[in-house]
Order: sequence, then C-alpha cells, then structure tokens
Amino acid sequence: MYEIIIGRTESERKLGLEGTIFIGKMYVRMGQTTSLSNKVFLDVINPHIILISGKRGCLSGETKIFTNHGYKDIKDFDESKDKIWSFNKEKRTFEWENAKLLKYPINNEKLVKIEFKDGKSLIATKEHPLLLEYGKYIFWRNANEINEKDKIISANYVPEVKNDKESEKIARLLGFVLADGTMNIRKGRFKDGRGCYYNGNKGRLRIFNACDEVLKIAKDDLEKEFNINVKRYKRNDCNCEVVETKHQKVIKKFNELGIPLGKKAGIIRVPNIVFESSNKFKSNFISALFCCDGYVPLNGNSLDYSSKSKEFLLDLQLLLHHFSIESVIRKKMAKCNGKLFENYRLFITDNHSIKTFQKEIPLFSKYKQNRIINHKFGPVERRKKTMYISNELVCSKIKNISEIEGISEVFDLNVPKNHSFVANGIISHNSGKSHSLGVIAEEISNLPENIAQNISVLILDTMGIFWTMKFPNDREEDLLNMWNLKPTATLKANIFIPKGYFNYYKEQKFPCDYSFSIAPSELSALDWCSVFNLEVLDPIGILTDNVIDRLQEAKGKNYDIKDIIIEIKKETKIEEKVKNGLENLFMTADSWGLFDKNATPIKDIIDRGKISIIDTSIYKDWNVKCLVSSIIAKKLLLERMVARKLEELKEIEKGYSYFFSEELSKKEQMPLVWILVDEMHEMLPKNKITPATDAFVQLLREGRQPGISLVMATQQPGEIHRDAITQSDIVISHRITAKNDIDALKEIMQTYLSADILKYLNELPKLAGSAIILDDNSERIYPIRIRPRFSWHGGESPKALHIKREQLIELGL
Repeated sequence: MYEIIIGRTESERKLGLEGTIFIGKMYVRMGQTTSLSNKVFLDVINPHIILISGKRGCLSGETKIFTNHGYKDIKDFDESKDKIWSFNKEKRTFEWENAKLLKYPINNEKLVKIEFKDGKSLIATKEHPLLLEYGKYIFWRNANEINEKDKIISANYVPEVKNDKESEKIARLLGFVLADGTMNIRKGRFKDGRGCYYNGNKGRLRIFNACDEVLKIAKDDLEKEFNINVKRYKRNDCNCEVVETKHQKVIKKFNELGIPLGKKAGIIRVPNIVFESSNKFKSNFISALFCCDGYVPLNGNSLDYSSKSKEFLLDLQLLLHHFSIESVIRKKMAKCNGKLFENYRLFITDNHSIKTFQKEIPLFSKYKQNRIINHKFGPVERRKKTMYISNELVCSKIKNISEIEGISEVFDLNVPKNHSFVANGIISHNSGKSHSLGVIAEEISNLPENIAQNISVLILDTMGIFWTMKFPNDREEDLLNMWNLKPTATLKANIFIPKGYFNYYKEQKFPCDYSFSIAPSELSALDWCSVFNLEVLDPIGILTDNVIDRLQEAKGKNYDIKDIIIEIKKETKIEEKVKNGLENLFMTADSWGLFDKNATPIKDIIDRGKISIIDTSIYKDWNVKCLVSSIIAKKLLLERMVARKLEELKEIEKGYSYFFSEELSKKEQMPLVWILVDEMHEMLPKNKITPATDAFVQLLREGRQPGISLVMATQQPGEIHRDAITQSDIVISHRITAKNDIDALKEIMQTYLSADILKYLNELPKLAGSAIILDDNSERIYPIRIRPRFSWHGGESPKALHIKREQLIELGL
C-alpha cells in the first residue's frame, strides 16, 4: 500500500519518506462503508503555510454555566476566580476544573435551539456536541445531528457553593419582594415638614400578603437588617395587609441586588447573590417565594409556582438542582379583568422531590407546610416517564428543535482535563482544533537526528494548553494501540513563562522551564498605541510618539518602563490629564511582568530539535498576547533572513542542500523554524488590525523564503485575514458548518476543484480527528483521520467512548 505525502511536488518524490512526519490515515469509501487505509505523511523539509480549521461548538452568552460561584452567564465567566463543574465521562463523576473563556463573533449564522419537555432550553452552534444516552452507552453528538427522539443527559444535582455575602434575612426579603412586593422611586418637587419645597426623590417598598407569618417575618427582617422602623397596615381595597418602608437605603440595596423598579413581573430574574450563596441562603429565598406565589393542594401531592417571567422560573429550576429537586415548567394562559395573559408555572410532582423539598426548604406559611406534611408518599419515588442514569444524571426528553438567528456573539470554555461543563443543566463540552497542532509538534520533535537538528518548533500558546505535552496520554492507551502507538511524554519541550510570573508558576508547581522578557525599546510608538488601543493622532498618541522618540535618541535601546514614565512626567506642554492617562497605561504595562531592558535573545528561545512553548495564557487581554507574538515573530524573521544568506553561500560553495548537511548544523546558526499558532483569528482577524497583524502578514508573504513555516489553527476561517487564506498551500479542515467558513475554504480550492467542499465534509465519519486536507502542491483533496496524540492533549475534544476494542467494533467504530 503506497503512502500519501502532503506538501510535495512530483519532482520531490525521489526523497521518499525522508523529511516527512506521520499525521494520520486516509479514508476510503466502498459503497456505504468507509474505512482507514493509506498512511498520510506531511513534508517538513520545505517551508509551508498551513491553515487548520476546527469545529466551533459554542453557546449563547446568556447560557447559565455552573461554577464554584454558582450558576452564572457563560459570558461573565472569570478565568482568574471561577472553576467549572466538569463531568468525567469515563468514571461518570463530576470534579472541579479551571477553564479558559473563548469568545467568537458570528454574522448571519443560524444556531440550534433545543427545547426540553421540562421547560429548559439550550442555544448552541450547529457543531456543539451534547452528551446523549443509548442503552448502556453514553456518547457525544453535534447539536445539528440531534433529533427529538434522542435522550440528552442533564445534571440532576450540583454541589453546594458557600460564598455568602449577605444574611439570611436578605435572602427571605429578596423572595418576598420578588414574589409579592413592589419598589418605586418618584422624582419631583416635594414639600418637607416645615412647609418648604424641594426637588428630590421619594421611594417606597411594599410587600403585600394575607399570611400573618409572612408579614411578621418580612417586618422583623427589614427592621433588624436595616435598623429602621417599618409600617404594617391593612388595605381596604384587597384582602391583604402591607409591610411598607420609605427608606431610600432599603430600596437602593435591593435594586443593587437585582430587583427592578416599577412593573417587574415579566422581567424579574433570580439575583446573582442567590446563585453564589449557600444552600441555607437558597432555602430561605425559595421558601419566601413559595410562601407568597406558591401553591400546595390540599393533599400535598405537588407544588407549583406561578410567574409571568419564564426566565425567572428557569433560574428557579436551576436553584432546585442544588437540592436534587426536579421540576417542570409549562405555559398557562391567565385571565385578569376579562383579558388573557401569557403566564408560566413551575411544577414539582415526584415523591422524591416533594420529600426533599419538605426536608430542605421548610415553608414559613404554616398552612402550606402542613399540606406538604400531609402528603402520602407512594411506592414510586421518581418520575415514571423520566430515565435516571444515577442520582446525579437524568435523561431530558426533547420537545422541539428549531433554528434561530440574530445572535452576534457566542462563547465556549476550554476545560483542560474532562473537556465538559454543565450549561443550563445540560452536560456540554468544549470544542477544540489544537489536536492537529500537537500532532505536528510531536512528530517534528521525533524526527531522525540528522533532520531534527536543523528544525525547531515554536508554539505560541495563547490558551495555556500545550504544557500537557510533557505527560503521556495514558487515558487513550487502547486507541493508541489500535494505531500501533504508545502513550509517550514529549521530553523535548521547553515551556517559557513571562518573567514576572515565572516564580509564581514555580510556586504553584506548574510545569515551566524558562522565563522570557521583552525590551520596551523593541516596541515603536505605533506598537504602544496598538497595544493600548490608542489613536496615533489623538493627544495621548502624539505624546507616546514624542516620548519614545526622545528616549530612543537619548538612550538607544537601553531603557525600561520606568524610564518611559519619568520621560512622560518631564513633559510640560501637554495637559495634565493626558500625561496622567499615559502614565497609568505604562504603569499597567509594567504590571504585566513582561518587560526588561535586557530582553531574552531569540536564540535562547529557539532550540534545535526541540519544541519551545511560549505560554501567554496568563494575560486576558488579546492585545498583550498579540504583542508578544508580534515581537517574537519579527525577531525570528530577521534572524532567519540573516541565517538564510549564510546558508545560500554555503550551498553555493558545497553544492548540496543545507537540510541534510551536518556541517551547517552549528549552534550559532538559526535552524529552520515551524511556528504553530492557536486561535489565529484573534491574532489576524479579517476586519481589524491588532498588534500582531503586520508581523504575521509579513511572515505569510515573506516567511517561506528564509525557511519559516507557519501553522495556523482557527475555529473561524471565515473571520481570518484574507492573506491567511490566499497564502496557505495546505489546509486541514475538520467538520465545519457555518456558511462563511465554508466559503473561505472554497476560495482556496476553487482553482483546481469544482466539487462542493461541503460534500467532502459531510461524507467524513463522525469520529474525532476526521478532516479533509486540501493540498495546493498536488492540487488534490484527501479525507483523513488525524492520528491520536501520544502525549496528553490539554485542548482536545472529549472522545465519544473510552472502551475496549471489542466494544468499538460492536458500535461500528
């Protein structure tokens, strides 16, 4: 069986497999059967521009994800403070993990909305996989491949979080005000007690209820919490009493906690303080709600809660998960003054949930609590029509699947170990395309010594996922055996951390080998303006240019951030607020732990036959990540241009190729370099200029001649700079569905392939690593499965099944 070599012309076939790396196997199709056949190799003796596009499974920004601070919108995830409750599919257990937040702009893209029979829903991109159940197996399936008969797995229980910032009195009052309260502030001209008029605000908080226990608790809580006197009185126009206060501090407090002013019935949400507080706090909040707007029938065989806001009930449903209480949300038309209004009700009906509610959330209202106590529990504990995998996992039945538009931004999480998280109660997983980057890096580092000594790999790791290469991939040992591979750590990898954070990483026992720094003198005034998001012609941009010019004239390259700040203070012709603004920006830059007048030489980073990983994941700001990448790319291009001239001189003298020359592999010369970059659409976007734009555009246009290969991974090929598309001679594309992404790939292949690229993508088996390769050198397209990683992959998508070979065959995999 012949081997396929990607990236070589017909004239280079005589080299055979020398100077190639094994990346996977080709798919062949016979009738309805698809199987793996020929080995596929990638040429590394020639410089290449390679674009890797991966599937982009993302969620809408309002999706609630479960963290160590409770449920919160995915768009509000804080990488430095929050941890994710991830699901280990192999052990079927949950555990806490750190995660990285990813954000992607989208344009005119249709998303999938999955609505469940219990009322919850999830909005996701078409490629986003969810966890499904089939018999004894659980597996992942993309959102656009799910049908209404599928059973999606939900988390029926989440652990308690204890971040209480407020008292239990506040918890109860939040419930009372949201359910039966009103808050108003009126602006106007008022008369004080002395008969004088004044302009100001008047506010009032009122809680309406007919239950004496509720009224008494509400009054006592307000008085004790705020140290005020509260009024309680009976209204003549309704069968209820009112607890009232006009103190501004009370209204301001509850408004800041998330209770709207004025008419609120249709817009209320569960306040964030409730999500992040203890179960005791949640219990008091939920009890207050049910004492007001909750209903318990005489026999106590169910509980239900009514609200005009469906979002509020969905939040409440997530809160109940902390107590392993199941609920269902249904629409109900309510009639008021002869008119029909859309309303919603949350039902709790199964014996287990009612028993748990009775125990964990006792109601203040005696008659409602007595009704629950009188409930006669039958022999069936859980819902008959619901399938329970375990106490923590339940299968949610689908009600409807539809497509929606109008969302401009989607989000995802990179969860290093288990690659999964809980979203709106559903077990979801992060997506990834960095697997192929890792395979290329692994293979280059394992080349024969005579070739490896002339190549170096540089990974610009913006997400902090490639440090795991130092560990063997033991979890996929069965899969690796099927490929005749073994779990192996990549020992030829060096991890570089910004100088200011190196000691911190060491203290945390995080794998790292060396620190690196950048000299402030390596940045032009234009670079500083770019990283600070300044306009060059604004006063602050002009001041930046003047200061940097003066320093370069006076000190050349021997200055640091403190020298820049001193020079700013010397300025006398600029407004003080402009000077202070620029000074604050450079003080912020100094805190990045990145700059030192004695910068790390590029020769100390690039090492022959090894992988150098520049980890910039510590920075949230993409401008800083782009700046680091830009400076390193510029230095590398300059060094390689000088080295290439020397190589050509030697080639002329010796008459043979540099690549296989042992004499030329001297330490003082810069080797050929493969630069691997993840999230390239952030570095080199289509419609925006970043601090890295000029450097990478120059690499794309000029880098191959001096021997620099660039491998770019992105989940949005449609949003990347046009040069990244037109300059690529090899494209590795995993399954994508967005129209603009597919159109971008068509632009590469349209000159030599007339077939629809979507046809090739749709014919790929739904297995991890499946992709098509577009090779501009041979003008062919190859369906392929990328081989599994033999080192641990920190950014991979989770595998569908981690089971034995016999079971894989049984499932047709």
